[in-house]
Amino acid sequence: MSTHVTKAVVAGLDGSATATAAARWAAALAARLELPLRLVHALPSEGIFYSESAVLIQSQMFDQLKADGEKLLADVSDLIRAEQPGLTVESYIGPGPATNALLEAADDARVVVVGATGAGAIENFLLGSTVLRVANNAPCPVVVWRGNSENPLPNDKPIVVGVDGSELSRAAVSYAFTLADALGVPLVAAHSWIGDAALGTGATATLVDWDAVQEAETAVFAEALAGKQDEFPDVEVRRVVERGPAAKVLLGQLDDAQLVVVGSHGRGQIAAALLGSTSQNLVHKAPCPVLIARNK
Repeated sequence: MSTHVTKAVVAGLDGSATATAAARWAAALAARLELPLRLVHALPSEGIFYSESAVLIQSQMFDQLKADGEKLLADVSDLIRAEQPGLTVESYIGPGPATNALLEAADDARVVVVGATGAGAIENFLLGSTVLRVANNAPCPVVVWRGNSENPLPNDKPIVVGVDGSELSRAAVSYAFTLADALGVPLVAAHSWIGDAALGTGATATLVDWDAVQEAETAVFAEALAGKQDEFPDVEVRRVVERGPAAKVLLGQLDDAQLVVVGSHGRGQIAAALLGSTSQNLVHKAPCPVLIARNK
């Protein structure tokens, strides 16, 4: 896939309603960004079917699985072309596991979109190994799509972005402004702070001027947004500054949002194995898609 010159929006398909909805959302985003869409479907690993006494059956099974996969890609491609006329839709079917196929596609992708699928409480809690492994290891932003599969397309609701003034949130702010501009929707920039973290060790909460602390936090917030607001003057920005855990503050803004954008700790770090507590909370609990932005 590295032969593609133009970066694409990549969506994984596994035959589930959630994955199809995620692909439709990805297609609408690709159309707004004027990028091609690449649909990726992976076949199961041959090893799970291996049996010396059933080579013929194994071959027939893979032929059927490949045919089913090709039909899935064709059907979803037709659906997407009807919804997004003029969009370039590519498709790829290859060997599994699905994580490998999606990470290969991510090497030259603008963003990868995967559906937050799961059957049963345990699988829903873990979101499936494919989703988490892609989210943790992709070199580009990853959208974990959540929402109403019957009506998955972008709408006029705002995009929410978490801002903490750190390098980790810089990429999130950049992507959030870009997408808000492309979709023509407002941006809710949310900044949270915890008393102990803001004060440092040894401070006594009862002696703190919390208004002054919030004023200082608001100044950090404003600085983090200033450059992007100049770059995207048409994006309407609403600022939210609240005391509390980041995940709780962000979740509180999502009842009327279509996407939430958060930063990532990056790839290959042991500390990032579970994305960080804020990202982990959001991908399990958000009522809308969650974009995990990589630190540039």
